[in-house]
Amino acid sequence: MDYRLLSILALLFWGVWGFMSKILMRSMNPAAFVLWSTITSLVPMAWYVIAFRGLHWDRQGGAALLAGLFGGAATLCFYLALGRGPASVVVPLSGMYIVIPAVLGFVFLREAVTASHVIGVACACAAVFFLSR
Repeated sequence: MDYRLLSILALLFWGVWGFMSKILMRSMNPAAFVLWSTITSLVPMAWYVIAFRGLHWDRQGGAALLAGLFGGAATLCFYLALGRGPASVVVPLSGMYIVIPAVLGFVFLREAVTASHVIGVACACAAVFFLSR
């Protein structure tokens, strides 16, 4: 499947996930929500690994575990914020995480920096600024 289609599917899934999360956070304990939603998020990932890739440990397994810890901490912080604040601010603000790998990619991986990249990051920052007011 083409990466652009996969990206659009991720956008749609995350969009529905963000909306459902806000609705559920109105009446559910954030800690319980994080636990149940994280456990069930493993289902499609486990299916994919087992069906297409096979499960094995390789040299970067430890780094993958560390990345998972960062992701888990981010997920917990996201749901706690969503339970306390408006989705119209929490989701876009936390969604600005995209700037961090973009900048790190430019700096450490020597990925190309174009005018459209800079404009895109600036527009994303402006959008979060205006949505959070």
